[in-house]
Amino acid sequence: MKRFLPVGLLLGSASAVAQLHQYKATEIPRAGENIAQPCDYQASFPAGHRAVKAAWVTYDRGPDITRYYSDPDVLAFAKRNDVAMVLAIQCPASQPETGEKGEMDMNPKHGLGRSLFSALNTLGTESGHPELRDAKLIVLGFSGTGAYFGHFVAYAPDRVVAAILTNPGQADPENVDKITLDEKAVAVPELIIVGGRDTVGGTVKPYNFYKRYHAQGAPWVYLVQNNIPHCCIIDTKSFILDWLQQVIVVRRPDPNEPLSPMNSNTGWYGSIRPCEAVYSDHWGLPLWNVCDAHIERAEKDLPSQEMPAGFFPAESLAREWLTYIRQQNHPKNSFPRPKDPSFGEPK
Repeated sequence: MKRFLPVGLLLGSASAVAQLHQYKATEIPRAGENIAQPCDYQASFPAGHRAVKAAWVTYDRGPDITRYYSDPDVLAFAKRNDVAMVLAIQCPASQPETGEKGEMDMNPKHGLGRSLFSALNTLGTESGHPELRDAKLIVLGFSGTGAYFGHFVAYAPDRVVAAILTNPGQADPENVDKITLDEKAVAVPELIIVGGRDTVGGTVKPYNFYKRYHAQGAPWVYLVQNNIPHCCIIDTKSFILDWLQQVIVVRRPDPNEPLSPMNSNTGWYGSIRPCEAVYSDHWGLPLWNVCDAHIERAEKDLPSQEMPAGFFPAESLAREWLTYIRQQNHPKNSFPRPKDPSFGEPK
């Protein structure tokens, strides 16, 4: 299975983050961990000296996803909500499950989970923000790290404010549809974003993950970028920030307090009608765009012929999702592999 490899951290032209002091930490692998080399992390604090309430953690998985660490709108959101920004650099496994040199082990129990928590402690000490050690986390992953952060929710559900899994996909046994969650983990809000033409992550396996836990009351959202391959997550930035803002209002992250639960008995729900499948992912499963979608208040029924696809705390967010997902084509202008913009396209 051909997997994505990062193209490195691109921060030189990001003037917004350049104005913030960057703190760095390197974590040495411990005996028994499936990590091939020291893992590097860095952090910035858009809210300055104010105490951190949460940390937004993203893995460098190419420039499209890495832009979230330095994007001015994201930094403004972080400043407004006292959120620290943390960037984790690709940290390959000693024995990658995929057999591909340079890939990570997407099971946080095998070392990366411990490494991240240790790095937060170090970064907090170095920056004068010791509360970072116990901060609740917003986690954002793309491709393999999308699957990784799905497993991370199972690994540390009490620490996760929200998880954003974009184009999630990985070789078995660490793929997103293999994740098993307990009651605490199911209650963590998740936003699952897929590309309607993404042969790498697919649409079916991420949806099966969504559907499995939707039936258990998970306050999650499934969002399709129509006609988009394995790329272009920055285009969903506006919805991500609006969704996160509402989640933060409800969850009230605080390093010293447990997270508040979402109430999925009120609010709004969404459903989708997939288009007829034309292409397949690399597993041979159908890829589909969305041909129609609807929203309704929690107490009303959605069209019975449509598939459940989202919970929204407020009507405004539900309507934003509906407007986006009904677009026949979404922008295809930002890539994890700039030299290979067709990566993940059906052949």
